[in-house]
Amino acid sequence: PQILSGKDPFLVALVGAGAIVLVSMFISHGFTKRIQISAVSTIISLAITAIVAYVFVHISSIFGFGQSDAFILETGFLGSINLQGILLAGIIISVLGVLDDVTTAQTAAVEELYNTDSTLSVKNLYQKGLSIGREHIASLINTLILVYAGAALPLFLLLTLQNSQPLWILMNSEFMAEELVRALVGSIALILAVPLSTLLAAYIYASRSKDKS
Repeated sequence: PQILSGKDPFLVALVGAGAIVLVSMFISHGFTKRIQISAVSTIISLAITAIVAYVFVHISSIFGFGQSDAFILETGFLGSINLQGILLAGIIISVLGVLDDVTTAQTAAVEELYNTDSTLSVKNLYQKGLSIGREHIASLINTLILVYAGAALPLFLLLTLQNSQPLWILMNSEFMAEELVRALVGSIALILAVPLSTLLAAYIYASRSKDKS
């Protein structure tokens, strides 16, 4: 309703995504220390992702016309709607679920490491947690790319059939640029979320050990 009333879709998606994080994570996992850390890590990662997405979309001069649904919305909707903002909002929401997965898994890994050996320092917890995270992030990026590839399968078919235009022209088209930006922003979000959530969890759990001593 906020978007249809003319509000900026990008800002609406950011506020909505923050609310989704706070509500869904605590309902799904419970109100525990682990999930509190995960929620904070997710919100920080989401804010960084929003900045990266905004910069990528504007540098690439993408206007949100890469999908047929956008044309339908533009021509059939009686009112003013920001399609570029819709594109940014879609990127934010699509990345949110993966960020939830990453931050929760990393926080849980650090907590289990701390429970195994509560004498570990922040540096040791971070290094061990990051070692786990590297494997996790590699598999998640593969998953993310495959999801985008599956959703863009008609696009790949069109590229195969399109022989009249050079590859560089096709790569600079609106629909191709949108898919590339989605994949890049999603991958960057995952790469940033792993060390961020690991460091935050390591600092909090290691500080708990100092407080007990």
